[in-house]
Amino acid sequence: MSQQQAGRPGSGDTGSQKWDQFGDAYDQPTFSGTPRTYVIASMPRSGSHMLGHLLHGTGQLGSPLEYIHTQHLATWQERLGEPTRAATLQAVMRRRTSPSGWFGVKAHWKQFADVMDDQEVMAVLDPQDWIRITRSDKVAQAVSLVIAQQTKAWISFHQAKGEPVYDADAITKGIRAFQKQESAWDTFFETRGITPHVVVYEEMLEDPARTVADVCARLDVPVPAVLPEPGTTRQATAVNAEWRARYLAESGSR
Repeated sequence: MSQQQAGRPGSGDTGSQKWDQFGDAYDQPTFSGTPRTYVIASMPRSGSHMLGHLLHGTGQLGSPLEYIHTQHLATWQERLGEPTRAATLQAVMRRRTSPSGWFGVKAHWKQFADVMDDQEVMAVLDPQDWIRITRSDKVAQAVSLVIAQQTKAWISFHQAKGEPVYDADAITKGIRAFQKQESAWDTFFETRGITPHVVVYEEMLEDPARTVADVCARLDVPVPAVLPEPGTTRQATAVNAEWRARYLAESGSR
């Protein structure tokens, strides 16, 4: 592990270092000019945080975090003292664009939909390419969502607050919500003639090196000789497996 990797927020070391998406550990050398932007089109519990950290670790693909999340953009605006959201995003780009010229953004559907009508923000964002991350097992995804909602542990290095309680109705609600978000992204890409590069969560877990290499090839940057650390790990435990099996058994009986 390099010194740079060891000190990266999100490494799971929550004792002496707390992950801070607004902190300078994600900053790149100050970039002047117009960056090329790619968007990770995601959904909750799809592995987008892990993917973003893998791409950040290449040193060539920016620091793809949730910059256009309405609350996060407001925090950036307050911290940087910019007059508008568009000017704020430009200031973030100067901080978070790699020397390669790539700036990455991660956005769930609702986060992206919230800024779609802001022409000034979209003109600054101006995506050049799209990375879509999806999860094949929607039941497992919904189980993960419910557990995260109950424990408030959204990332592997978050401390759980309490024990989760099985809730079939909440899992069903999560599955339906994910289906709607998938459909929304489908419609967005189809109506604009966009063919995104697709990353499947389960395949990323099995072979993260291949996932990184494929994205690097898509964005035309060299594949790193050493796989960067993901900065986060899979959160699923025996509880996830038990809930998934129980939900499928109950669904079958119904």
